[in-house]
Amino acid sequence: MALKAKSASQQTTEKPDVYYLKKSLFSPAERSFLGVLESLNYEGVTIASKVRLADVFGIKKGLERGDRQRALNRISAKHVDFLLMHQTDGAPLLGIELDDSSHDEHDRIARDAFVDTVFASAGLPILHVVAKAAYDPKEIHRQIDQSLAGK
Repeated sequence: MALKAKSASQQTTEKPDVYYLKKSLFSPAERSFLGVLESLNYEGVTIASKVRLADVFGIKKGLERGDRQRALNRISAKHVDFLLMHQTDGAPLLGIELDDSSHDEHDRIARDAFVDTVFASAGLPILHVVAKAAYDPKEIHRQIDQSLAGK
């Protein structure tokens, strides 16, 4: 029996004209902040952006199947803006969230509280930084150092 690859039209039922390419992965505030993070040049540390929580955190064993799936679903659709990691092995060091005015909305407050709980329960620090047009690299460096020292 020979295997035959599916053509692109057979692989999906989604209409191809419903998608578009975004201009950037980053909002202007995120791009500005990434520049500051890159300028800090922590030795042996790499920066990842828009990382899904399910790629950082696992679900503990011992849960009922339904509870396990619900826990996974809660973290699968959420991401952290930036993740500092060990360059050699990808081990997470610190999550960073940029908080713009949308974080004052009721549903975002609940989402942020949940994300903070996930980070805390796994022992990974998270730093919330107020989104601005410009950032003071020394202040960001101080906040990161303080967050890492508390780990």
